[in-house]
Amino acid sequence: MSDDQELLKAIAQVRRSPYGKRVVHVFTSWAKGDPKHPEKLAKGRDLVSRNLFNIPDSGCFVLSSGDMVFICAQVSAAVIQTVCSRLETLFFGDEPPRVNSYGEAKYFKVFDAGRDLAKLITSVKALVSVAPVATRPAIGLKEFEAIVRVVRDSDIRAMIFNQPVYRWAGKKPGIEYLEFFASLDQIRQAACPEHDIAGNPALFHLIKAELDLRLMRIIGREVGEYRHKAFSINLLGTSLLSKEFETFMDGIPARLSGKIFAEIDRGDFLQHSGDLDALTRRSADLNVPLCVDGLSLSDLRVFRLPTVAEFAKIKWSEQITTLPRRDLEVAIRAIKEFGPEKVVLTRCDSERSLDFAQAMGIPFVQGYLADKMFRAGINFNEGRGQDEGVAGAVNPPCRPNPAIPAPRASVCPA
Repeated sequence: MSDDQELLKAIAQVRRSPYGKRVVHVFTSWAKGDPKHPEKLAKGRDLVSRNLFNIPDSGCFVLSSGDMVFICAQVSAAVIQTVCSRLETLFFGDEPPRVNSYGEAKYFKVFDAGRDLAKLITSVKALVSVAPVATRPAIGLKEFEAIVRVVRDSDIRAMIFNQPVYRWAGKKPGIEYLEFFASLDQIRQAACPEHDIAGNPALFHLIKAELDLRLMRIIGREVGEYRHKAFSINLLGTSLLSKEFETFMDGIPARLSGKIFAEIDRGDFLQHSGDLDALTRRSADLNVPLCVDGLSLSDLRVFRLPTVAEFAKIKWSEQITTLPRRDLEVAIRAIKEFGPEKVVLTRCDSERSLDFAQAMGIPFVQGYLADKMFRAGINFNEGRGQDEGVAGAVNPPCRPNPAIPAPRASVCPA
């Protein structure tokens, strides 16, 4: 596991038990032009370890960006300041600091773990997200044929998963509907582990069409056994318009009429916007509500949510808390015009995501933290006061049970 991943894991542990702990972010990446930078990083880690580490929760991490972050506990502020001053001298000598990502003209930033680590987490995730990663070559015809063989001829039930969308408004949260999706990464690993399936858009679209057909056949055989009241399937717009989808809906039990949603990715909506009238008619004719999937908050500055959609799925990102106020206000207006009660906030893997949903009046959430809290029987609203702010609203958190694993349910009846 890389230092980037180890640090995010360590910070999660610190947030569960923050008493007496501090996290320090040192902008050592500013000295990467120094040919002795790697050597100085080794000396810096040794300096931190010898002077600040006295309990198992301590740790020093060098990010892929070149910055250093360390965690220490039961150490006085004066000792930390002394160590940071020595690090400044080691890496920068007498050079004056420039303004860092926290808006301060300093080479380092000290965070009290018992207070707000949100700025650190946002900063670290931004550094990790821009770190260079190894890229795979796009698939060609050979890989395309291998993927199609896997989709058509293999038992891909183990590659099909479901994740609930929760209605969290009210005293007792419940599952609004269950989303089915196929793991493209598992299909890639089975067919062409060294290639990128989405790297060739034209071939990827053909693969998704094949996958939609197989998904409909598998779910159509088993959906009658499920006890949940509603379901959704990720589909291409062309798959929704196909004869095969009509056949699929003919086999759906009558009790599920109007409770099978078609989730269409925002990219598919944009590329086939001319089909919107046809999609709307098909939705009405077959009584299949539409859901726009894969939206970011930034999309709402240029993407108008179709009024015919039953739901719109907006992806939570920690970057939302750093959006310029003007951009945030535009997105908020778009949500209000569409109706917050028709929005699902996805990727709810942090307490801040749930705070944002509550502040915006969004009643539907989806994500691993929501899964853990629901399975642990914790009310999403427990301990959360209504905050009039939107971005960065941080209320007293509900704590999930860390012993409960994130769900990854297969297509087998739940």
